[in-house]
Amino acid sequence: MQQRTKAQANELTRMCQLLIITQKRTMKKTITIALLTAAVIGATSFFSSCSNKNDDDWIIDGRPDPVTIDLSKVFTNGMPKEADSMTIQTDDRGLVTGIKTKDETVSFKYNNTKTRAIVIPNVFMKVERNGDTTFYRMYLNHNGFVRECMIQQKENTKEDTWRFTYNDNEQLINIIHSADNYKEFTLTYKDGNISEIETTTIVSQTTTRKKDTCKVAYTSTVTPTPIVNKGNIMLFNTTFGIDIGAMKYAYYAGLLGKATKNLPLQLIDKNGNKNNFTWTVNSNGFPTSMTSGSHQYKFVW
Repeated sequence: MQQRTKAQANELTRMCQLLIITQKRTMKKTITIALLTAAVIGATSFFSSCSNKNDDDWIIDGRPDPVTIDLSKVFTNGMPKEADSMTIQTDDRGLVTGIKTKDETVSFKYNNTKTRAIVIPNVFMKVERNGDTTFYRMYLNHNGFVRECMIQQKENTKEDTWRFTYNDNEQLINIIHSADNYKEFTLTYKDGNISEIETTTIVSQTTTRKKDTCKVAYTSTVTPTPIVNKGNIMLFNTTFGIDIGAMKYAYYAGLLGKATKNLPLQLIDKNGNKNNFTWTVNSNGFPTSMTSGSHQYKFVW
């Protein structure tokens, strides 16, 4: 009798433990689903408000909640106030909240989560130009750099996606843009500098594949000693032939990896044609201007 009672008690205890575990799992699953649902609803609401170009409610009145973005990893000696006609605005936490140029106004919103979300973008960027608005949904990797960006423009339902890959030094090594055409940039490094860029373009209508290769030089007969890139400046299209469009703003928000060790002096195409870059630096070693052909780029610190 006592053995039966003891066995029944043990069985009852086991059933109670199983019930508690089941309840905990159920509660955890319910909470997880609830949190994910809330996040998705929040993102949906954001894009609903963004669809109205006269509605700027998406811009945070105060400061964004902290996210894993560290500008000092990219701009190790401080942020430029102006770079290539871009005026850069930051908050008191150091996050870039806006960039203005002559033609475009760029705004950033940071998702207020401290952990990396797979479903919800980490950063939203809005670019306004001549009354048109384009939205960029950026997903960051564990180092705080963009791994994928999806672009949304009113009345344009075509796929427009950027994908980015980095090396162990947190520098870009591969860029893929999938839109009307497919374009891929493969970057080769030597001693912390981009030494070669291979560009592959596939025109979707004809599936024609085109490859171009450019090399980059950091010394010349005029400048035999490399110039240290103390300001961590990256002019992707001008000095490297890498046209990333409005994603250049993401770099100056600290979201596209680290800069080259030195400032580029020449871009050499596959036919040997050279595009020369002349830099002027101040007494502290920061660039104040760069001249390429008839165009001059200015920098303010």
